[in-house]
Amino acid sequence: MPASQTTAKAAPAVRAPTVTGRGKVAPATKGRPGTASPQPSKVPGKPSPAPSKAAAQPAPSQPATEDTLEQRIGVQPKTYEPRLGLARTLHRRLNLLKDQTSRLDTDTIKSHITQIEKHYLDAIVLCPRNHDAYIELGAILEQHVSLDAVADLYGKFPFERTEQLGTSQDDLYIDSEITRIYMKLKRYKDPVLIRSLIAEGREMGIGILSKHMETLDAASESKTLREVYAGVNRKQIDDPDMVAFFKMKYWM
Repeated sequence: MPASQTTAKAAPAVRAPTVTGRGKVAPATKGRPGTASPQPSKVPGKPSPAPSKAAAQPAPSQPATEDTLEQRIGVQPKTYEPRLGLARTLHRRLNLLKDQTSRLDTDTIKSHITQIEKHYLDAIVLCPRNHDAYIELGAILEQHVSLDAVADLYGKFPFERTEQLGTSQDDLYIDSEITRIYMKLKRYKDPVLIRSLIAEGREMGIGILSKHMETLDAASESKTLREVYAGVNRKQIDDPDMVAFFKMKYWM
Protein backbone atom coordinates (compact mmCIF):
# COMPACT_ATOMS: atom_id res chain seq x y z
CA MET A 1 0.00 0.00 0.00
CA PRO A 2 1.33 3.33 -0.82
CA ALA A 3 2.58 5.58 2.01
CA SER A 4 0.26 8.42 1.05
CA GLN A 5 -2.82 6.37 1.72
CA THR A 6 -1.89 5.14 5.16
CA THR A 7 -3.22 7.06 8.34
CA ALA A 8 -1.54 6.94 11.71
CA LYS A 9 -3.69 5.97 14.70
CA ALA A 10 -3.48 8.07 17.90
CA ALA A 11 -2.16 6.40 20.97
CA PRO A 12 -4.84 5.65 23.64
CA ALA A 13 -5.04 8.12 26.65
CA VAL A 14 -3.70 6.84 29.88
CA ARG A 15 -6.39 6.89 32.66
CA ALA A 16 -5.50 7.73 36.21
CA PRO A 17 -6.21 4.90 38.58
CA THR A 18 -9.39 5.33 40.65
CA VAL A 19 -8.66 5.44 44.42
CA THR A 20 -11.40 4.08 46.66
CA GLY A 21 -11.89 4.83 50.41
CA ARG A 22 -11.73 8.07 52.63
CA GLY A 23 -9.97 10.99 51.24
CA LYS A 24 -7.28 12.84 53.09
CA VAL A 25 -8.48 15.61 55.53
CA ALA A 26 -6.70 18.86 55.06
CA PRO A 27 -4.98 20.01 58.28
CA ALA A 28 -6.56 22.95 60.15
CA THR A 29 -4.80 26.14 59.34
CA LYS A 30 -4.15 28.71 62.02
CA GLY A 31 -5.94 31.94 61.60
CA ARG A 32 -4.01 34.81 60.24
CA PRO A 33 -4.16 38.34 61.67
CA GLY A 34 -7.20 40.12 60.37
CA THR A 35 -9.16 36.95 59.65
CA ALA A 36 -12.20 35.85 61.67
CA SER A 37 -11.66 32.99 64.09
CA PRO A 38 -13.82 29.93 63.55
CA GLN A 39 -16.98 29.69 65.70
CA PRO A 40 -16.96 26.95 68.37
CA SER A 41 -19.06 23.95 67.56
CA LYS A 42 -22.24 23.46 69.58
CA VAL A 43 -22.46 20.50 71.93
CA PRO A 44 -25.45 18.35 71.00
CA GLY A 45 -28.23 18.41 73.61
CA LYS A 46 -26.89 21.46 75.49
CA PRO A 47 -28.62 24.79 74.80
CA SER A 48 -26.53 27.89 74.31
CA PRO A 49 -26.47 30.24 77.32
CA ALA A 50 -28.97 33.08 77.16
CA PRO A 51 -27.57 36.60 77.35
CA SER A 52 -27.83 38.22 80.81
CA LYS A 53 -30.52 40.83 81.49
CA ALA A 54 -27.92 43.38 82.51
CA ALA A 55 -26.19 42.98 79.14
CA ALA A 56 -29.46 42.95 77.22
CA GLN A 57 -30.88 46.09 78.84
CA PRO A 58 -29.12 49.41 78.36
CA ALA A 59 -28.06 51.32 81.47
CA PRO A 60 -30.73 53.84 82.54
CA SER A 61 -29.78 57.39 81.91
CA GLN A 62 -29.58 59.69 84.94
CA PRO A 63 -32.33 62.34 84.92
CA ALA A 64 -31.04 65.83 84.59
CA THR A 65 -31.53 67.76 87.84
CA GLU A 66 -32.98 71.21 87.59
CA ASP A 67 -31.90 73.92 89.98
CA THR A 68 -34.65 75.38 92.09
CA LEU A 69 -35.64 78.99 91.71
CA GLU A 70 -33.88 79.85 94.96
CA GLN A 71 -30.64 78.28 93.73
CA ARG A 72 -30.79 80.00 90.36
CA ILE A 73 -31.25 83.48 91.79
CA GLY A 74 -28.95 82.88 94.77
CA VAL A 75 -31.46 83.08 97.65
CA GLN A 76 -29.80 82.34 100.99
CA PRO A 77 -31.44 79.82 103.38
CA LYS A 78 -33.49 81.16 106.25
CA THR A 79 -31.53 81.98 109.40
CA TYR A 80 -32.58 83.24 112.82
CA GLU A 81 -30.12 86.17 113.09
CA PRO A 82 -32.01 88.64 110.83
CA ARG A 83 -35.32 87.93 112.58
CA LEU A 84 -33.74 88.30 116.00
CA GLY A 85 -32.14 91.58 114.92
CA LEU A 86 -35.43 92.87 113.50
CA ALA A 87 -37.27 92.03 116.72
CA ARG A 88 -34.66 93.93 118.76
CA THR A 89 -34.87 96.92 116.41
CA LEU A 90 -38.65 97.06 116.70
CA HIS A 91 -38.38 96.85 120.49
CA ARG A 92 -35.93 99.79 120.57
CA ARG A 93 -38.27 101.71 118.31
CA LEU A 94 -41.15 101.09 120.72
CA ASN A 95 -39.05 102.36 123.62
CA LEU A 96 -38.14 105.52 121.65
CA LEU A 97 -41.81 106.15 120.88
CA LYS A 98 -42.65 105.79 124.57
CA ASP A 99 -39.89 108.25 125.49
CA GLN A 100 -40.92 110.80 122.83
CA THR A 101 -44.65 110.54 123.46
CA SER A 102 -45.98 111.40 126.86
CA ARG A 103 -48.88 109.01 126.52
CA LEU A 104 -48.80 106.22 123.93
CA ASP A 105 -52.19 104.66 123.26
CA THR A 106 -52.74 101.01 124.11
CA ASP A 107 -53.55 99.95 120.54
CA THR A 108 -50.21 101.25 119.23
CA ILE A 109 -48.29 99.42 121.96
CA LYS A 110 -50.25 96.24 121.32
CA SER A 111 -49.57 96.44 117.57
CA HIS A 112 -45.83 96.84 118.17
CA ILE A 113 -45.73 94.00 120.69
CA THR A 114 -47.52 91.70 118.23
CA GLN A 115 -44.90 92.38 115.55
CA ILE A 116 -42.02 92.01 118.01
CA GLU A 117 -43.38 88.72 119.33
CA LYS A 118 -43.83 87.38 115.79
CA HIS A 119 -40.20 87.99 114.82
CA TYR A 120 -38.91 86.52 118.09
CA LEU A 121 -41.02 83.40 117.58
CA ASP A 122 -39.79 83.11 113.98
CA ALA A 123 -36.21 83.18 115.29
CA ILE A 124 -37.08 80.52 117.88
CA VAL A 125 -38.54 78.24 115.20
CA LEU A 126 -35.30 78.48 113.20
CA CYS A 127 -33.11 78.09 116.30
CA PRO A 128 -35.17 76.40 119.05
CA ARG A 129 -32.40 76.55 121.68
CA ASN A 130 -31.55 80.22 121.32
CA HIS A 131 -31.55 81.37 124.96
CA ASP A 132 -31.42 85.09 124.14
CA ALA A 133 -34.62 84.93 122.12
CA TYR A 134 -36.50 83.28 124.99
CA ILE A 135 -35.11 85.58 127.67
CA GLU A 136 -35.67 88.82 125.73
CA LEU A 137 -39.17 87.88 124.60
CA GLY A 138 -40.00 86.69 128.11
CA ALA A 139 -39.05 90.08 129.56
CA ILE A 140 -41.19 91.89 126.95
CA LEU A 141 -44.19 89.66 127.57
CA GLU A 142 -43.85 90.06 131.32
CA GLN A 143 -43.83 93.85 130.95
CA HIS A 144 -46.54 94.27 128.34
CA VAL A 145 -48.68 91.11 128.27
CA SER A 146 -48.89 88.76 131.29
CA LEU A 147 -46.95 86.28 133.41
CA ASP A 148 -49.08 83.46 132.00
CA ALA A 149 -47.77 84.26 128.50
CA VAL A 150 -44.19 84.12 129.82
CA ALA A 151 -44.86 80.81 131.59
CA ASP A 152 -46.28 79.31 128.40
CA LEU A 153 -43.24 80.52 126.47
CA TYR A 154 -40.66 79.11 128.90
CA GLY A 155 -42.61 75.87 129.23
CA LYS A 156 -41.80 75.08 125.57
CA PHE A 157 -38.03 75.48 125.91
CA PRO A 158 -36.23 72.28 124.71
CA PHE A 159 -33.85 71.44 127.55
CA GLU A 160 -30.88 69.15 126.98
CA ARG A 161 -30.10 67.28 130.19
CA THR A 162 -27.76 64.32 130.62
CA GLU A 163 -26.80 62.33 133.69
CA GLN A 164 -23.10 62.78 132.91
CA LEU A 165 -23.02 66.50 132.06
CA GLY A 166 -26.09 67.67 133.96
CA THR A 167 -27.58 71.04 133.01
CA SER A 168 -25.67 73.84 131.29
CA GLN A 169 -25.50 77.30 132.85
CA ASP A 170 -27.66 78.77 130.07
CA ASP A 171 -30.32 76.14 130.60
CA LEU A 172 -30.08 76.68 134.33
CA TYR A 173 -30.97 80.35 133.90
CA ILE A 174 -34.15 79.33 132.08
CA ASP A 175 -34.84 76.93 134.97
CA SER A 176 -34.52 79.78 137.48
CA GLU A 177 -36.94 81.91 135.46
CA ILE A 178 -39.42 79.04 135.30
CA THR A 179 -39.16 78.56 139.06
CA ARG A 180 -39.67 82.26 139.75
CA ILE A 181 -42.66 82.66 137.42
CA TYR A 182 -44.41 79.36 138.16
CA MET A 183 -44.08 79.84 141.89
CA LYS A 184 -45.53 83.35 141.55
CA LEU A 185 -48.43 81.94 139.52
CA LYS A 186 -48.86 79.13 142.10
CA ARG A 187 -48.53 76.41 139.47
CA TYR A 188 -47.25 74.09 142.16
CA LYS A 189 -48.32 70.82 140.54
CA ASP A 190 -47.04 71.65 137.05
CA PRO A 191 -44.43 69.12 135.81
CA VAL A 192 -42.48 72.01 134.25
CA LEU A 193 -41.94 73.56 137.70
CA ILE A 194 -41.00 70.20 139.26
CA ARG A 195 -38.47 69.54 136.50
CA SER A 196 -36.79 72.93 136.96
CA LEU A 197 -36.70 72.63 140.77
CA ILE A 198 -34.98 69.26 140.47
CA ALA A 199 -32.44 70.64 137.99
CA GLU A 200 -31.60 73.59 140.24
CA GLY A 201 -31.30 71.37 143.32
CA ARG A 202 -28.97 68.93 141.57
CA GLU A 203 -26.66 71.64 140.23
CA MET A 204 -26.57 74.02 143.19
CA GLY A 205 -27.63 71.91 146.14
CA ILE A 206 -30.92 71.40 147.94
CA GLY A 207 -30.29 74.47 150.07
CA ILE A 208 -30.93 76.79 147.12
CA LEU A 209 -34.54 75.58 147.15
CA SER A 210 -35.20 76.17 150.85
CA LYS A 211 -37.43 79.20 150.25
CA HIS A 212 -39.47 77.41 147.60
CA MET A 213 -39.72 74.28 149.74
CA GLU A 214 -41.13 76.35 152.61
CA THR A 215 -43.70 77.90 150.27
CA LEU A 216 -44.73 74.48 148.98
CA ASP A 217 -44.89 73.11 152.53
CA ALA A 218 -47.12 76.00 153.63
CA ALA A 219 -49.39 75.28 150.67
CA SER A 220 -49.59 71.58 151.67
CA GLU A 221 -48.11 70.47 148.36
CA SER A 222 -46.74 67.23 149.83
CA LYS A 223 -46.73 65.34 146.53
CA THR A 224 -44.63 68.03 144.80
CA LEU A 225 -42.25 68.13 147.77
CA ARG A 226 -41.74 64.36 147.64
CA GLU A 227 -41.07 64.40 143.89
CA VAL A 228 -38.61 67.29 144.12
CA TYR A 229 -36.69 65.95 147.11
CA ALA A 230 -36.42 62.43 145.67
CA GLY A 231 -35.43 63.80 142.26
CA VAL A 232 -32.65 65.97 143.68
CA ASN A 233 -31.26 62.96 145.55
CA ARG A 234 -31.66 60.74 142.43
CA LYS A 235 -33.81 58.23 144.29
CA GLN A 236 -37.27 56.79 143.89
CA ILE A 237 -40.11 58.15 146.00
CA ASP A 238 -40.66 54.72 147.59
CA ASP A 239 -37.00 54.35 148.53
CA PRO A 240 -36.79 53.37 152.26
CA ASP A 241 -34.57 56.35 153.11
CA MET A 242 -36.92 58.72 151.30
CA VAL A 243 -39.99 57.23 152.98
CA ALA A 244 -38.45 57.68 156.40
CA PHE A 245 -37.57 61.31 155.63
CA PHE A 246 -41.04 62.06 154.23
CA LYS A 247 -42.70 60.66 157.35
CA MET A 248 -40.45 62.76 159.53
CA LYS A 249 -41.46 65.88 157.54
CA TYR A 250 -45.15 64.84 157.61
CA TRP A 251 -45.25 64.73 153.80
CA MET A 252 -46.93 61.34 153.78
